[in-house]
Amino acid sequence: MQPGDLVSGKYRLLRQLGRGGMGSVWAARNELTDRDFAIKFLLPELAQNRDALHRFFLEARACGQIKHPAVVAVYDMGQAEDGAPYLVMELMEGEGLDQRLERSGIFRPGEAAACVAYVARGLEEAHVRGLVHRDLKPGNIFFAIDDRGEVVPKVLDFGVTKATVLADPKFVRTNTGAVLGSPAYMSPEQARGDEDIDGRSDVWSLGVILYETLTGKIPYDGANYNQLMVSILMDKHRPAIELNPAIGEELNDLVESTLQKDRNKRVRTARELAERLESLCTRITGTPYPGFGARSRSMAPPPKPMPTPTETWVEVTPVRRRTSAAVWVSGAVFVAAVVGMGGIAIARTRPPVAEVASRSVSVLSEGRGRLVKELDRLKAAPPVEPSATPEGDKTEPATPVKNDEHVIEPDELPSAAPSAPAPRWTPGRVPPPKKNGQVHDGVTSPGF
Repeated sequence: MQPGDLVSGKYRLLRQLGRGGMGSVWAARNELTDRDFAIKFLLPELAQNRDALHRFFLEARACGQIKHPAVVAVYDMGQAEDGAPYLVMELMEGEGLDQRLERSGIFRPGEAAACVAYVARGLEEAHVRGLVHRDLKPGNIFFAIDDRGEVVPKVLDFGVTKATVLADPKFVRTNTGAVLGSPAYMSPEQARGDEDIDGRSDVWSLGVILYETLTGKIPYDGANYNQLMVSILMDKHRPAIELNPAIGEELNDLVESTLQKDRNKRVRTARELAERLESLCTRITGTPYPGFGARSRSMAPPPKPMPTPTETWVEVTPVRRRTSAAVWVSGAVFVAAVVGMGGIAIARTRPPVAEVASRSVSVLSEGRGRLVKELDRLKAAPPVEPSATPEGDKTEPATPVKNDEHVIEPDELPSAAPSAPAPRWTPGRVPPPKKNGQVHDGVTSPGF
C-alpha cells in the first residue's frame, strides 16, 4: 500500500501511522464525507482462514455497537483490493499509556486508580456483549485529547486478538516469530492455553497494568517466553506496596485481588473492579469520583509528538490551544452591539400608526365641521325665485324651503345638481342668437 491509494472506492490513504505484527495502520480520508479516519489493515495471510475471517467481521460488527467513551469507536469494516481485512476507526490525538509511563514515570495513586477504573467501565460494556479483549497492555490504552482539551483513556484494537487466535496455528505468530499478543500481560488461563476465556482474563490484564502504573515494573518477568509463562503460572509476585509504599494498604489489596492465579478467587467482573477503584479514588483524593475527564487535566499531554515504534496507530499532535477569555468577551460585545443596532433600525422603519390615526381623525373632524356650516348656510338662505324660461319650457319653478319642513341630512344632499334647470335645445330648432355678437358662449378672448 502506498499514499494516495484508494481503498474500497472511498478511503484515500494519506500516510502510514504505524506498523506492527498484525498489520499496518494508516491515516485515510473518506472522499465522500471529507472526514479523516484511522484504518488498520490486518496481514493478508490472516484472512486465508475463512472461519477466522468470518469471526473477525462478527467481532468487528459487535465492537461497532459498543457505545462508551473509553472504547475506540469503530465506524466501518471491509476488505481491501489485496484481500486484507480492515477496520475504520476514529483518528485521535494524544499518546499511549506506554509512552506516558516512559515519559513521566509512575502515576500517583489517585491517577492510577481513576485511569484503570475508567478503562474498566469501557470493558464492562464489552463483556456484557460477550466480547473479551485478550490483549490489554499499555500500548493498547491511548490517552486521547478530546474537543475540550481533556485527556480520556481509550481501549484500542478491541476484539481483534480474539478473532485471530481462532486462525490456523501457523498464523498465530508474527513475521518476527514472536507470539501474537503481549505475554507479560496474559492471564494464567491464557498461558495454559485454555479455550474458555472470559472477562476475568481482562481483569487480570488490568491488574498487571495497574501494578505497572504504580510501581513502574511488571509483576512477572522472564528471560524468554517459556520462562515468562512458567512465572505467570507458578511464581509469586512481589507486592506492589513493597516497591511503592505510598500506594497504601487498601489499594495494594485490590491489586492483589486482581492477580489471583485462580480466576474464581479473582475480582469477578470489570464492573466490580471499576466500582472498587472509584471508591478508593474518592478516599485517596478526598473528593467524589466524577469520572476520569474531571481528573485528567493533571495528566498533561506530551510537549511533542511521540510515535510508538511498532503498535501506534493514531496520530500524535500537540494540544490545541484554547481561545482566550478576552477574545470571547470581545466577540460577545460585538454581537450585542450588532443586535442592538439592528433592533433600533427595525423600530425606526415601522410605520407611525398612532400618528397616521391622529391625522385621520383630525381630517374627518374638520370635514364634518365644514359640512355642518354648509347645511346651516343653506337653511338660512332666502327662497330662490323661479327664472324665466323659453317659450314652451314646462319646467316648474323652484319651491322655497320652509323652516318647519324636514331638515336635510348630509347623506341626502345631491352630488352636483344646479339650482335651476338650464334651457333645453330641441333638434331642428335654431338656438337663440348670442348677445353683442359673441360667437362662443361666455368666451370673448380672440385667442380661443
